[in-house]
Amino acid sequence: MANLLDYLKESQFDSFYDRPLNKLDILALTELAYLPFDSLVPADFTEKGVRIDQLAEDFAAKYQDEFPPFSMVTKSRLAMFQLLAQAKRFKHLRAFAYVDQYELDLQKQFAVISYRLDRQTIVTCFRGTDDTIIGWKEDFHMTYMEEIPAQKSAKEYLEGLIGSQPGLFYISGHSKGGNLALYASSKLAADLQERILQVYPYDAPGLHKKHLESPSYLMLADRVHPIIPQNSVVGMMLETPDHVQIVQSNTIGLLQHISFSWEINGNDFKPAPALTEDSLQVDQTLKTWTASLTEEELQEFFDLFFGLIMEAGIEKLADLTVNPLQKLQEIDRLRKELPDEKAQMLDKLSRLLIDTRYKIWLEGIYQNLPHTHFKLPQFSLHFPSPELKVPGFKQNTENYVNYRRKVQPDDFLRVPNFKFPDWNDWLRGPSDKKDKEN
Repeated sequence: MANLLDYLKESQFDSFYDRPLNKLDILALTELAYLPFDSLVPADFTEKGVRIDQLAEDFAAKYQDEFPPFSMVTKSRLAMFQLLAQAKRFKHLRAFAYVDQYELDLQKQFAVISYRLDRQTIVTCFRGTDDTIIGWKEDFHMTYMEEIPAQKSAKEYLEGLIGSQPGLFYISGHSKGGNLALYASSKLAADLQERILQVYPYDAPGLHKKHLESPSYLMLADRVHPIIPQNSVVGMMLETPDHVQIVQSNTIGLLQHISFSWEINGNDFKPAPALTEDSLQVDQTLKTWTASLTEEELQEFFDLFFGLIMEAGIEKLADLTVNPLQKLQEIDRLRKELPDEKAQMLDKLSRLLIDTRYKIWLEGIYQNLPHTHFKLPQFSLHFPSPELKVPGFKQNTENYVNYRRKVQPDDFLRVPNFKFPDWNDWLRGPSDKKDKEN
């Protein structure tokens, strides 16, 4: 099963005249944005930039294969970098306008790099979430905030870049980087936006509905090409733009977020017929859960959740490699010291998320089994009303939200005497049970 690395090997002797720039080329440059190029690539918009082949040499000399654990420097990205540095179509490209910002006070993680393909064409690639806890927290802030700090920085970056450079632009990003590409491009003034050729968000969160319906986004919409794997989770967050390309992956679950697992066919990805049931259910779970809560509740939950992690001395995933047990014990200690009100809120909303996922899973089983021999068991682990039904995928959650707001906090999500039903009786169905009795 061919992937991005196979494509780069196959196309390495082709120029962009032989094989025009395509979405696989742009994905390769997007993945390259995850590597740390501090002090190696100029930050100025007007700099000529450094060639990819020279950048590869400088990178190897600086790091000498010594990278922190859990960093964004993976074997696949290093192998890809070597292929790009040797390829006829990539080695002469010049990297410039590199920005890498981590600001704890602003709760911002933001990085971006641009490449000159020729005198008239620039590809700008926004980095996705890195290994910082702030980066992950910022992702979840997207669910309720109108504009996160990284989105503001992305908009300012594109305004400065396009305003200072002639020519046409491709804009891309993977994961959160794709959201930044989409958001920033949609917020530009018309005279700048018209110079964007295409926008490629790779398995990236979408935008809030109000942004997708804005005049500035609608002017850009036919140039936006979202790409997600068949079991996408990240790419289903918020409201996904129209005309999504669903692609096959050679792995399972959340690992499909890794673009090196996406299968290719020629100069394009191998299409998948549809999203998996698991992708749809996880998306429905997150949307139902966030829709049932106020902005204040979401903010307080994420502030508490990620605050406990950072207070325990974990600012990057790599920090877990140093005294991991001690850090986990510190998180538990800090959680126990929370005021009762905050501890109960954290526990309640966590259980709500789990229970929502559970009910949607049950609903999926119900929809996939013969209805004539199936009846949902009466569990005790459920919302406090047998009439409440979880809405279908991407359907309006208004009834659920209205119901949830009527529920008293003390009664919400009680789990009294949970007991599993007799699964054999449940799956056998009422008619089979009668036959057995007769």
